[in-house]
Amino acid sequence: MNSAALPLALVLLATSAACPGAVQEPPATVLRLVVTPESAAETILEGYVQTLTGVGWRFSDGRTYGGDSSDALTVEVSEADLGCVECYAIQGFGDHYVLRGDVPLGIQYGLTHLLEAEGFRFFHPERTLAPAAMALLTVDEAVAQGLDGEVVVPQTPVRGLHLHTLHPIEGYYAFWEASRGRGDQARRIIDWVIRQRGNMLQYPALNDVLAGGGTAALWRAHTQELLDYGHARGLKMGLGVQLFSASNLQLALNLVDSFGEEDAMQAQMRERLEAVLGPELNFDHVNLSFGEFFGSEPEEFLTAVELAYETAQDVAPGIAMSAVIHVGDDLTVEYEGEELLYYFLVQFADAPIVPWVHTVMYYDLFEDAGGAYGHDDFSEHRAFLFERLAAGEPVGYFPESAYWVAYDNPVPVWLPLYVRSRWLDISTIADRAAQLGLPGLGEHVLFSSGWEWGYWQQDVATMRAAHTVPADWGESFRWMFAPFGAPGDALAEAVIATAETQHQFLIEGRLGAYLGGRDGSMDVAEDFGIVSQPSRIDFDDVLAMGGADRATFASTTAAELDAFATALWGHFSAIDALGPDLATLSDGTPNRWYAEVRDGAEVTATRAAFIAAVYRGVLAHADGDAANRDAAFLQADASRLQARGAVDRRHADLHDPEPELLTTPNDNATIYDFGYLLRADTLCYWDRDLARARNATLGTDEAVPGCALVTR
Repeated sequence: MNSAALPLALVLLATSAACPGAVQEPPATVLRLVVTPESAAETILEGYVQTLTGVGWRFSDGRTYGGDSSDALTVEVSEADLGCVECYAIQGFGDHYVLRGDVPLGIQYGLTHLLEAEGFRFFHPERTLAPAAMALLTVDEAVAQGLDGEVVVPQTPVRGLHLHTLHPIEGYYAFWEASRGRGDQARRIIDWVIRQRGNMLQYPALNDVLAGGGTAALWRAHTQELLDYGHARGLKMGLGVQLFSASNLQLALNLVDSFGEEDAMQAQMRERLEAVLGPELNFDHVNLSFGEFFGSEPEEFLTAVELAYETAQDVAPGIAMSAVIHVGDDLTVEYEGEELLYYFLVQFADAPIVPWVHTVMYYDLFEDAGGAYGHDDFSEHRAFLFERLAAGEPVGYFPESAYWVAYDNPVPVWLPLYVRSRWLDISTIADRAAQLGLPGLGEHVLFSSGWEWGYWQQDVATMRAAHTVPADWGESFRWMFAPFGAPGDALAEAVIATAETQHQFLIEGRLGAYLGGRDGSMDVAEDFGIVSQPSRIDFDDVLAMGGADRATFASTTAAELDAFATALWGHFSAIDALGPDLATLSDGTPNRWYAEVRDGAEVTATRAAFIAAVYRGVLAHADGDAANRDAAFLQADASRLQARGAVDRRHADLHDPEPELLTTPNDNATIYDFGYLLRADTLCYWDRDLARARNATLGTDEAVPGCALVTR
């Protein structure tokens, strides 16, 4: 192919003007795209490059953005039928490549693959790591990077991200609250999902849209713009709704207030679905959820589910529907002589609804679940998923990459363990399905609750793994930090070791409840038998133990907390020692990716040391050892002070363009009137633990913060 003969030449140049509002570090040199004439790829790639950071772009007709350069890598792009959906093949080395793929997603995935081979990392929707210069790869280097002409086929047909907009996370402010004017951020998120090889994006609806008036009209206009953009880029766009109001513990849009006459229920469903679906708002998919902790009679449930599907089809003909198979061991029903978890009832609905098997936190389908939602493991969910595969029936997997309710990023703690768990699920499902001669998983959608404190890592790694699963879960981190050279390799190994230690103590050792925080509502809920995150032995429980039981607790749980903290400090030291080599990028600017890992490692080790010291103090008091009690509480104070430093550094350099939204109180349509990092910013869970321990042991009346999630 003679590239000079092609009329369209798209050149990517070094400039921060390529993506207003986003951050690049540092600028890259030039990539030149030459597109087959009159191809749909032309329009797609024009849109693709407009949200790239680290580069600018220029058309051969003279339109320029960010200057010009005589140096370029040339990529000849052509639309091609490779015999599979969303596939691509890219081949070349040095300064010339040929990219073939289907439109719209195949060519975008292929171009992303090439940019990553050149050192780009699309870590966060707001920040891209770009190389200082494009490399001229040798033949062997190009082959090692997969630029060998082999057709790349997605492993999982549906690969998506669920932004849990019922929580005050970045996605809520970008996608739901139209008055914030963050449509540009939402569009960057859409493109970022594509760069992680995703093909679906969805988020739950909130009930404020039913109020009508100007707010609803603004939301509809905002949403239609985002739907049009997502569809133009190639994404399927989905919306979540809940079924009954009785189990709607947040401010989700629910379809019916209570079970009643079918005509009345359907009329209510229609009114509410018409507010968010229909010809004007052309969502591709609706996800039906059933809340938590509260259920209904099986026959009522199935009637309502079938009505919901029928009504959705009336309002938006052809729309796909999935339903969440949630967790909760305390919520069981009997149906046709079988006792089963309430959420499994949806399989009996007379409607083509795809069940999405859910798990929570960093737990997976194959290992211990720590008592989360009353489950020792999620074997029932695993069995259901494989039964569906064996029957040739559609099924999806719907795990989490954060559990923000007092458990991980709002504590804060940094948990690369999530990457390990999500890889374990994807790879083991695929391996077992192959061994049993079953079809592979059809849908994998990741439940996302925030990206700060390195939580973008699990979303990036997991979406990419759903497309092409790595042989080793650690490869995700080795790939992430490869642009930093040998020090980046060392950083990856330190992060991998940290995650393995977290697996040992949090999953195998069941210490998750201690590393996480607790608020007052959790304590009250457990008194009524409602369990969400795993339970811990409380300070009062320790003081009430007999001598033998207390000695056992001291030699097991308390000793393991100390060992966990010691191990985490060792990993932090290894990460910290890389500072001289990784603290700055090649152009001398601060390496905020390294700083984020370092701060996360420090605050997590500090949290483990803090809670270990608090329990040592309680145990010492129970043994009548006032000196060691006071020393332990002083150590807890020191740990909290050290955590304060890490939080201050991190919250001074958050990714979000309006970081104060995430760390301060603000009015919004969720049930939480603050950003998801408010409690992390105040270290509320730390203060609550220490105040309660002091009061229990010293007889003081220190104020105990409630750290309540719901303050409305």
